[in-house]
Amino acid sequence: MNRKMKYSLLALVVCFLGCQDFLEPKSQSEYVPKVVQSLDELLLGDAYHSPVSITSNMLYSALGLFDDDVAARPDMTIVEESENSFNQAQLAFSWSKDMFTKLSGFGDAYASSYRLIMGCNAVLDYLDDVTGTIEEKSDVKAQALALRSFYYFHLVNLYGKPYSADKNAPGIPLKLTSRLSTDAMPRSSVGKVYEQIVGDLLEAERLLKTLPWEAQVRKNKRVNLPFIQLLLSRVYLYMENWQEAMKYAETVINDYDYMIKDLNTVKEPDRNSNPSYPNYYDWNNSEIIFMLGDLSDIINLAITSVTAIVTEGTETFKKSTIVCVASDDLINCYDSDDLRKTRYLVWESVTSKQSGPKYRIPTSKLKVGIDYNFNTGWGDDWGIAFKITEAYLNAAEAAAMVCKTEGDAVCQKKALQWLDKLREKRFPSGTYTDLTMAKVGNLVEFVRAERRRELCFEHHRWFDLRRYGMEKLKHVWYDRNHNVIEYVLEKNDPGFTLLLPASAFENNQALVQNEIRGE
Repeated sequence: MNRKMKYSLLALVVCFLGCQDFLEPKSQSEYVPKVVQSLDELLLGDAYHSPVSITSNMLYSALGLFDDDVAARPDMTIVEESENSFNQAQLAFSWSKDMFTKLSGFGDAYASSYRLIMGCNAVLDYLDDVTGTIEEKSDVKAQALALRSFYYFHLVNLYGKPYSADKNAPGIPLKLTSRLSTDAMPRSSVGKVYEQIVGDLLEAERLLKTLPWEAQVRKNKRVNLPFIQLLLSRVYLYMENWQEAMKYAETVINDYDYMIKDLNTVKEPDRNSNPSYPNYYDWNNSEIIFMLGDLSDIINLAITSVTAIVTEGTETFKKSTIVCVASDDLINCYDSDDLRKTRYLVWESVTSKQSGPKYRIPTSKLKVGIDYNFNTGWGDDWGIAFKITEAYLNAAEAAAMVCKTEGDAVCQKKALQWLDKLREKRFPSGTYTDLTMAKVGNLVEFVRAERRRELCFEHHRWFDLRRYGMEKLKHVWYDRNHNVIEYVLEKNDPGFTLLLPASAFENNQALVQNEIRGE
């Protein structure tokens, strides 16, 4: 019998416990794995977040409309049957305190993350009791630790305050075993969660370094060494440990063969082509280090559509319309000749009744079909990419901060060089000139603006705004009658940290809710 079939019961039990009540006591599956290969298969089914999986995992369903890269579309007259979808988008766009009870799918990120963490924990719990070589066990353990670290990093940045703001603030429960317990589990501090993440990633790095080089740098949809080191760079950046962030980013840049994609080789979008925009999240892309997730999760909330009445010329008709679009603030932050403005920012879908696209939509770099339509099916389309471009930006930001705090001229030079390496592939061939401090001005601000331009709609921006200091943020909404409504997050507003979903409290009475913002 195929081992995947033999593990279906265990997988379902793990998923059920992780999704609904990971702290509620229940009997575990009687099946006990005997060989390390079985744990390797369990990893694939219950720890990797991929487009095709037994259980649908949604890590980003609560994100997509929070940051300043999105704006509300001002010209819609929606029909009554679309009001629910319209209201759902408004809840997220306004950072409503009612999201955790009224926004569909709001708790998915919490439940899905713990479900995947439970899969990692099950593998780690069984590892000492199965047969296999030291090398095989090291590989499986490294994968489980790295994946668990990413899921905890995602959770703590959704539901805990930024590390730089208050590392002693409540974070999330740290569940480090698949064993069931009758004890309720309180939230560990943000600092404690980060400590666990870093420790697990360093151990995963150590274990993978004991494997042959081919396994360390594999490109077979499995955790690899450069992914772990890139994630370490990101984690240290959030912790404001600039030296370690720069060290690990440099390692990813220098030790491997990943290359920045030259956008001069990417054709301008054509609505009649399929695809109209290229799929940058492809294993053949020289920038890709590792991928997780699926397209549906990423665009589920971001491109919420409603049926609206539109007028074009002398004709009035109903059409499916995206509620939110790319903000003018984002679009205008690109230089006029920056290729990313046309290669990354996707036009809204068009119909035969339209003469052409009108708005950019709030997503980027994913597969886009004819007439700029997204394929929203499950399929094989990935949603989360870890790329070499982030390593350049992490290194540049860390170096810029060292320059700012210590006056280090060497780091200033490094930051400019890393920016140049990236930017020269983002402008027409032969036109780019290297940056100078006279041109850049405030180096830290420039790096962060470049990060926004390069990583737009890759779910970095909201987390970046949090760690930059949670400055005042304003969104403008247009109701069904086209009235303007302003929503504001004040500096250090509680709304920068999401409320724990109501479902999290059902079986864990030790939880304490985050501060609820006023409206």
